[in-house]
Amino acid sequence: MTQQTGTRHVGMMRRALRNVGLLLGSKGATGLMQLGSFALIARGLGPVEFGLFALLQTHVQFLSGVATVQSNQAVIHYGVKHVEAGNLAGFQATIKAGTVMDVAGAIVAMVCAVLLAPAVAPFLEWNDQVVFYAQCFTPLALANAIATPKGMLRQFDRFDLLARQVLVTPAVRLIGSAVAFLLDAPLPAYLAVWMVAGFAGAVIAVVMAWREARRRGLLAGMTADLRGLGRCNPGIWRFMAISNLHSTLALVPNYVSVFLVGGIAGPAAAGLYKVAREIGTALGKPVDLLNQTLYPDLSRLASAREWHGLRSIAIRAGLLAGGVGTLLFLIIEVAGGPIVATLFGPAFLAAVPVLQLLVLATALTVAVFPVEPLLYALGRPDLLLKMAFLSNGALCALMAWMLQRHGLIGAGWASVATALASAVLYVLGAAAALSAGVSTGQPPTAGRASARAGESPPSGRPAP
Repeated sequence: MTQQTGTRHVGMMRRALRNVGLLLGSKGATGLMQLGSFALIARGLGPVEFGLFALLQTHVQFLSGVATVQSNQAVIHYGVKHVEAGNLAGFQATIKAGTVMDVAGAIVAMVCAVLLAPAVAPFLEWNDQVVFYAQCFTPLALANAIATPKGMLRQFDRFDLLARQVLVTPAVRLIGSAVAFLLDAPLPAYLAVWMVAGFAGAVIAVVMAWREARRRGLLAGMTADLRGLGRCNPGIWRFMAISNLHSTLALVPNYVSVFLVGGIAGPAAAGLYKVAREIGTALGKPVDLLNQTLYPDLSRLASAREWHGLRSIAIRAGLLAGGVGTLLFLIIEVAGGPIVATLFGPAFLAAVPVLQLLVLATALTVAVFPVEPLLYALGRPDLLLKMAFLSNGALCALMAWMLQRHGLIGAGWASVATALASAVLYVLGAAAALSAGVSTGQPPTAGRASARAGESPPSGRPAP
């Protein structure tokens, strides 16, 4: 590899870190506002009703994540190629496809949330009133249907705009939760605050993304015609379907685990577990920013078949995240109790042992986070799907067994065990996929996509 190429790879990593820096300040503020909101809700409602709030939020968020296609991955994977080739029609078809899938998935999520609320009520100990709250909360799914605009901003390298957008929802939540707390408001008021805040952030994301696309001249001549979107993007529906299944499995630790704790150990235990997860997984949020900023560049490297650069950037990013994770685990070991007591009150101190284990599990997970953007860049979301199915299936089974035998602490130990096994599995999978790319000389899906495309670009390419 030439010195110039090596310098380029280092520059990509630096740019990714610079973009993380742009987002990190806002995400840090977001994390604090999120914790502040949960602290106010927990103090305002108490452990049992806060547990109900956590379960209601989880009900809608999980179904929204299941039904809503994570189109941001496809928008970047296909959109990068179209923009670099000057294929205006192809880019417009990509964002149309993403938007259609976002909205359709949100509608499906709303319908499922309404229909399933009575079905899950006996397991979660919900009465008719709580079921009614769950059904009224379902429009929140529409506020989550913003994967396409976020993917557009990432592709445009407008992380400064993303840094502003991510502040909107948590700021509204914090202000609304503070008002509800001061008024000694009941549970429905906090649910209403959560929903209004979600829509505020969604509107800002859509406006920012489409305004930026228009500024770049990428919407010129765009129509509302939805025919032939797949012809401009060979394989996009399969790519979206697989990435959605993978993102659905990724929801298991955050959402299904809360349901398991609530169903097996009761609403109060679910409230304690939710507190532990909110603090314990905070490390993953800045790492997710690095994931977002790396993916567009990794896609460019994969398209150019620069395998050494892919491997080098992934290893550096993993070592960085793993080091930060280890440091935060040591901090929580020493100061976990005071942190929980200060934020949520003495009634939630029973969450500290679980918190310590969840931070350890998160540290193990973030050390291998580059595997996800690497495999998406290589066009292998199918491999991610298989590994996520194994790891999250193991987590559910082990957590259910450990909860019954050891109570709430069993959920923490189950998380650590599966995080360790998953880290090994992900490293081996990434190494195999990268080796396949090197041996064939192209990303694993590139040949299939070219064959489907007939080796000819879609029409509508403007003059250079």
